[in-house]
Amino acid sequence: MNPAEKGWLHEYIQFKKLYPIILNDEFITTKEQHLYKIVQPTGLIYGQAIHSPGYKHPKEQRWGASERMKIVLLESLYHSAALSLKKLPKGAIEWEQFYRHTSLSIGRFYNHLNPRLSKRTIFSLKPISLDNLLFTEKVLDKKLSEKSNWHNFWAGLFHNSFLFLDTYYFGEWYAGRFTNIKWHKDQMKMVLLKVIAAAAYAKHIVERGEKNIFFTFLDSANLTKDQEKAAKEAYREGIKLEQIELKYVDTWFFKKYVLELAILMVWADKVVKEEERLFLLILAKRLGFTETDLDVSLIAIEAFVIDNWKDVYFLQSKHSFQVINQTIHQRIAKVMENNHAYLVNEVKQGKHLNALLEKSKKEILTSEEKDLVRIKLIEVLKTIPAFRYIAIPSNFLTLPILLEILPKDVLPITFQG
Repeated sequence: MNPAEKGWLHEYIQFKKLYPIILNDEFITTKEQHLYKIVQPTGLIYGQAIHSPGYKHPKEQRWGASERMKIVLLESLYHSAALSLKKLPKGAIEWEQFYRHTSLSIGRFYNHLNPRLSKRTIFSLKPISLDNLLFTEKVLDKKLSEKSNWHNFWAGLFHNSFLFLDTYYFGEWYAGRFTNIKWHKDQMKMVLLKVIAAAAYAKHIVERGEKNIFFTFLDSANLTKDQEKAAKEAYREGIKLEQIELKYVDTWFFKKYVLELAILMVWADKVVKEEERLFLLILAKRLGFTETDLDVSLIAIEAFVIDNWKDVYFLQSKHSFQVINQTIHQRIAKVMENNHAYLVNEVKQGKHLNALLEKSKKEILTSEEKDLVRIKLIEVLKTIPAFRYIAIPSNFLTLPILLEILPKDVLPITFQG
């Protein structure tokens, strides 16, 4: 199966029918947070296509970037649709029906946003029916060919980040709850442009890179002339954060999206300066988030970069692995300190973990037992409310690092020694 070849979607569904979507997560209570936890690690919001959610096709890493992006987007949309169901399918036949129906719905969804997709062109005298998987293939090709025309990193990032938003829009449209999506998307673009403009003026000196980011986004936003004019005026006049209307950023998912895109703009020049940190904190509070929520979003971005260091070429060139590693440990330590009582209680409640800690008071643990302690401690960290919907970089949280960043009285002194 090759996503670059005609008829690939039918073949992919035949592969997928044996692999159901698993949505069990006892700690997440809202669909928005669940969708974020599923899609954020794919890299879509950060302009990357690292890997698809769920069970991965064995040939995924052999595909080119464009083909891998197709599968990342397709699987993200599958998961969004599944989250809107009251009951998940059972067995290969029902899952095949779900994947086929959802694939056709993806074509209809994008045709709803842009009816020209189903119109006849000089290259295709006979338009493809919306009830044909080939139409969805055509739509996905079109969505990704738009991005491939941009050689600028930021243009590609903005385009892909709106694909990230599409995963939410599609789920709502699939459930029949959201119809005026194109209009709302334009409002979100305007909000982002104004936030980028306000961020550029946060240090009172607009640097060339920040100006380029703003106008790159403006060029790729595909807004009306009136909207473009309003965005340029906001930039020229040095719009302030308190002047930006945020009423259309009306769900947790949209708020999280705006905050993390703003962080990425600020974070991309290696250092988050004091004025920029204050700007992000004000934005977070205007969106209804706390300072801990801001730190968790910073952790989410840094964890993604650390976990996928070899693949995030642009961000890799901008940052030092050691600096990011140290920074994320400090942020995690800060969140854990804010949840000190919770951690102490959870460690006490963990039967296997507590048994190992008690054993450590009498004798030295084996390497296998120490590794089990590390695994159990990371499991506890993942239950902290602030960490429930992000991917913690588990591979880099060694036992010595955990002992360094955990509040000192969470573990016995003998074990720390």
